[in-house]
Amino acid sequence: MTQDNKVKVFTWTPDEFRSMLEGHGFHIEKIIGKGITVPLRISNGLFTRKKYSEDLFNSILQFELALCDKPDALALAGHMRAIAHKE
Repeated sequence: MTQDNKVKVFTWTPDEFRSMLEGHGFHIEKIIGKGITVPLRISNGLFTRKKYSEDLFNSILQFELALCDKPDALALAGHMRAIAHKE
């Protein structure tokens, strides 16, 4: 928070994020991206439905989880998460 009670927002590339964490003494195990892929992958008609099948939800979940394991997919991420520990 800033002195005037506003939230500071930081934007980093994956390399900058890694360097910042390592520079503060963290050992990085893994960096993943929290991607939002649903609007990219399905039609507007399907996206705006009120009910979805469980199979559709599971397919989207498996697709997004698979992206978490691909370092080059960080570019699609709205947020990055690091699994790290202090050295």
